[in-house]
Amino acid sequence: MVLVEDVTNSANGSSSQNSSNTQNTQQQTSSGLSNLISNDKISFFLFLIRLFNIACVLGFLIPFFGYDQNTLYQKSILASAATSALKLHQRLQAERFGLNREYFSKVISEDSFHYLLYSLIFLNVSPVTIVLVPIASFALLHVATYTQKLMIAGTCSLGFLKKAVDLITIKQKDIMRFVAINEILLAPTVVIMIFLGKCGLMVPFIYYRFICMRYQSRRNPYSREVFYQLRFVINYYTNNPNCPQLVKNFSQNFINFVNRLAPQ
Repeated sequence: MVLVEDVTNSANGSSSQNSSNTQNTQQQTSSGLSNLISNDKISFFLFLIRLFNIACVLGFLIPFFGYDQNTLYQKSILASAATSALKLHQRLQAERFGLNREYFSKVISEDSFHYLLYSLIFLNVSPVTIVLVPIASFALLHVATYTQKLMIAGTCSLGFLKKAVDLITIKQKDIMRFVAINEILLAPTVVIMIFLGKCGLMVPFIYYRFICMRYQSRRNPYSREVFYQLRFVINYYTNNPNCPQLVKNFSQNFINFVNRLAPQ
């Protein structure tokens, strides 16, 4: 009888200890997540907006949910504008506001300002899928980054989610290059959109300023890299002896034209 009681007491003690460990783990997870969110509420709000942005883009691309595509397009653009504005606010918190050239130069040099301008350019333009590519790509990258922080803070071990986040992180440079190519190809697309009646006459000129800003970006060198790579590829094929002279002349004139437009 004594042996049975000892075994029973030992089993009860072990069960209580496991239950206590589980509760402690849950409390630590909840505490870690709440601390991460409370310490930087703006980043968490940006995370939610970007999730909404991705949902709008998916709803626009896959019209099976019964929502109006024009509405989803505009909501995605507005979400991107809100994200860029909040991010710009974060970047300039340490800067002292002033109505001077130095302050506005700092604002214009920020990538967040570039994409705020991008969103405003295409807010009242007819829906075009290619416009949403940079918006969705950056939203996906930032969602993956913040999800990684949430997983670390909450000691989350969801295998499929971790693999997805790791894959996006590994492919980050490829995604950034893809976005840069998309932004460059969007320039002639905007010109074509004028003749199709899908945008105003001022859109190409404002978009040209956006491309110049991306080219001069301090944090994102991919636009400059893609321009260089495109020029290298064009020169490589046009210098081939089998390339027609007409194509060669057109390519060289086009490169010279782009070089004149490039910011110094």
